[in-house]
Amino acid sequence: MTLIIESRSAHETKSWGRRLASVLEGGELLGLVGELGTGKTCFIKGLARGLNLREEDILSPTFTMIQEHRGRMVLYHIDLYRLAEAGLDDLGLREYLFTSGVAAVEWFERLREAEELEVLYVRISYAGPSARRIEFAAASDRYAQLLERLRSRFA
Repeated sequence: MTLIIESRSAHETKSWGRRLASVLEGGELLGLVGELGTGKTCFIKGLARGLNLREEDILSPTFTMIQEHRGRMVLYHIDLYRLAEAGLDDLGLREYLFTSGVAAVEWFERLREAEELEVLYVRISYAGPSARRIEFAAASDRYAQLLERLRSRFA
């Protein structure tokens, strides 16, 4: 199942992050995919705000790789940009990806086991100078149900 929307601004991209946060229950894995500068971190700022976190505390974790934030649920913001490829056990990622919190992984496609995991993909691509195409794709029944909740409330 997929849900595709078009965002015409950074504010709207953040808004979709907040909307997604409103249907999360904990234990979700979000795999963010998109070219550099498409708005992955911007989306996560909105997600964080929806989890009762301050969006200004969300920075691109390119140099720290993993940031932990505590709000309504724990948010693990993980950025694999600096890695050509990573495995779950290479970085101890299992302890972040499979918890009762929410794991949002930028550059998810660089995770060696990505195709084997139950995940909600968030693919962000350019759709114009300030427009973005955001595609939510469910990789399991659990995430298909989550997408249906998102669609019924906001689409």
